[in-house]
Amino acid sequence: MRHKTIRRLKLFGVRIFLALLACLVLYPLLWMALFSFGNPGISGGAAALLPGSLALGGYRAVFETTPFFLWLRNSFAVASIQTALQVLVGYLAAYAFARFPFPGRSALFYFVLATMVIPAQALMIPMFVTINSLKMINTWAGVIVPFIASGYAIFMLRQFLREVPQALVDSAKVDGCDEGGILWHIYLPLSIPPVAALAVILFVNHWNEYYWPLLVLNEEASMTLPIALVRFKNEGIIEWMPTLAAATLATAPVVAIFLATQKSFVEGFAASGIKG
Repeated sequence: MRHKTIRRLKLFGVRIFLALLACLVLYPLLWMALFSFGNPGISGGAAALLPGSLALGGYRAVFETTPFFLWLRNSFAVASIQTALQVLVGYLAAYAFARFPFPGRSALFYFVLATMVIPAQALMIPMFVTINSLKMINTWAGVIVPFIASGYAIFMLRQFLREVPQALVDSAKVDGCDEGGILWHIYLPLSIPPVAALAVILFVNHWNEYYWPLLVLNEEASMTLPIALVRFKNEGIIEWMPTLAAATLATAPVVAIFLATQKSFVEGFAASGIKG
């Protein structure tokens, strides 16, 4: 009885700790959302817990003075296309690493892992020179093409595909499936949870990408939302209410996608296993 009580107290303490940690993580988002409805004429500051008064001036400024929906479309299109290509390339590469014992497979896979530790900022200058020589400045292709292959996507999917039972593959071969049939009928249906989890991670990452689109996209019509957020700046003075309103609007789609795919997200990580 005593051990059960101690166990319950420990579980209660863990839950309290996680609840406090969640509040700490969510506080900046809630603060941003609340103060996006603040009155631009009233100074608050980061120390204030609630805005002095509520108004829609920030949102009105966003919709009336900027092409917000154009930037929203650009962000959604770039993030979606880049995510789809990275998942496709990553899945095919992971399938090759998991299924086929070709010469140099381990060395090549370690090279893929090595690309994950190289900061993207270290490669921006040579990538920009290459993109500029290909006439891809101010195009979505210039933002997307350099990052079609993702070491993280290959690693995560390869870890899952290695755990697919060989008995399923052997059964498919007995039924007359070729390699394409095995991929389509065995591996793809089993891969939906990890692919969904990976897609959410990649989409959020590309949605929030700032530095590379800032270098490539210079025209207002081609900008994405993270770049556009700095437009509410006049002679070094930041217009906080429109900026917070735009940031809230830019965050809302990502939060909605995560909430809608939360179950698949958790199942995907559980299915991937992340085993050696």
